[in-house]
Amino acid sequence: MDEKRSVKFFNKLTHIAKIILFTKGILILSSFFLAFSNFLLFLTVVVILNVPLLRKSIFGRLPTDTKELRKSNVLSNQETYEYLPGLFLDVFYPSFFTESKKSQSVKGIVLFAHGGGWISGYRRQPNNLSWYRYLVSKGFIVATIDYERGYKAGIEKLIEELLQAVVFLENHLSSKLGINEKVSLMGLSAGGHLALLAASRIPERVKNVVAYYSPCDLLDIWHSASIFARFAAATTLKRLPTRARDVYERYSPINNITENYPPTLLVHGLKDSVVPYFSSVKMFKTLREKGLAAKLLLHPKGDHGFEFVLRDRRTVDIIEKTAQFLEGKLW
Repeated sequence: MDEKRSVKFFNKLTHIAKIILFTKGILILSSFFLAFSNFLLFLTVVVILNVPLLRKSIFGRLPTDTKELRKSNVLSNQETYEYLPGLFLDVFYPSFFTESKKSQSVKGIVLFAHGGGWISGYRRQPNNLSWYRYLVSKGFIVATIDYERGYKAGIEKLIEELLQAVVFLENHLSSKLGINEKVSLMGLSAGGHLALLAASRIPERVKNVVAYYSPCDLLDIWHSASIFARFAAATTLKRLPTRARDVYERYSPINNITENYPPTLLVHGLKDSVVPYFSSVKMFKTLREKGLAAKLLLHPKGDHGFEFVLRDRRTVDIIEKTAQFLEGKLW
């Protein structure tokens, strides 16, 4: 009788334990669901608040990107490669570029990193294609990459991916085409930030670097009114500056300038509402104080992504000087 009672008691305890475990599982799943829902809600609000910025970032184009240029199929001489598992790289060649005339009038090689706050954007956005068309039409070989999202990969992984793209491009041009020129790095916003940091890791292999409206000191983002900029930085670095100031300083280009840092062009609009223009000004001053070649171009009316919106002479002049700089001319 006692044995039957024991078995019955044990079965009852087992049943209760199962109920507790099931309830606990439901609560855990619910908490995950609520957390994910809150994240999506917050992300949706951030996107809605930044619709004008996102629209011009994705669909804008350069004032030099004429209807004739867009119809000319200037990007038709193109190849695509998987430079890392799941990540792709496009290479666009000037129309005159062939196997037999591969070195004829090539102005340089540009590896382009798109913007998007490290957490969005892609290599074939219309605004990015506008830059590729312009540079290829000027005689540059332009390579462009996708990189992983910052919220998943983290900042160090994004830098490593850009460095791997440099190695892949160098090997491809050398082994397949016999071209052994240094690569120029160029990026917009977060892409410019990555380009500046990558240049500090391999300065001897980079011809020059161009960064448009990029955070050269990541702490400057916290002086911005942009919720998206602060959210993107905290998501990519996995920390807030109040708790990990050293991490923000470690991944700020201004703190990674080497003695042989390549010639640098910084471009910014004085009306930038996402990344304060003084971030580029500080970087420029630091480069010059160290005796390094650096240029700074400011647009008095420029907001973030101004070259895709404004059509004035100053914008066109900045774009043209960018091409000259990439060619190696310091004007």
